[in-house]
Amino acid sequence: MKRIIYILPASFILFAGCVKKEDINLLQREIISLKKEVAQIREGQEEIKGSLNDLSKRVDNVSQIASKNSLEIEKIKLAQKPETVETIEKEGAEKVRIPDNPKELYKYALNAYYKGKTEEARKYFQIFVEEYPGSDMYDNALFWIGQTYYTEGDYEKAIEAFDRLINDCETGKAQECNKYPVAMLKKAYSYIKLGEIEEAKKLLKEIVRRFPDTEESELASRKLEVLE
Repeated sequence: MKRIIYILPASFILFAGCVKKEDINLLQREIISLKKEVAQIREGQEEIKGSLNDLSKRVDNVSQIASKNSLEIEKIKLAQKPETVETIEKEGAEKVRIPDNPKELYKYALNAYYKGKTEEARKYFQIFVEEYPGSDMYDNALFWIGQTYYTEGDYEKAIEAFDRLINDCETGKAQECNKYPVAMLKKAYSYIKLGEIEEAKKLLKEIVRRFPDTEESELASRKLEVLE
């Protein structure tokens, strides 16, 4: 019987000779540690998966509750009587803070007029007139009160407002009367709108006589040429 003799490579013999028992034990411990870490990771993944499932269920429940509440809110809204535009505007006006400074109040009223809110503008110009009769803007506020009526087409009330300005200027109640000539002019225009041409012509002639070399006088002259 023949014997088979295996000849191992010299490198293997050298490697086997170099590996110590302590190194093998260290490798085995590291392998065991890695296996434990893998197991912990897997357990953590299962916990995360369970938490995600639980969170998903909670989100679904909250969504269902929110949907029910939304439907209930819509039902309540439909059952309520909607507010009218007049009510909303009235409440909004009441909530507006009135400026306690005369210049700011005048500015607020004038801005309201230029925004087309003639009624609101008139309200605050009237407050200005009542609160600040000694202001140098008093005659301006009176003029704009008349102008709001004129813009609205209420020419009779416009004439009354312009008359108040004219009277306050003539009696000295108004300290400044820059708007006196234009108030007379707009009063004449109001008479024309009402068809009272003769009254308008008298007033226009008075403007030309009392306020020569002014823009109001020039406008009055042009209007007289049209009327006569």
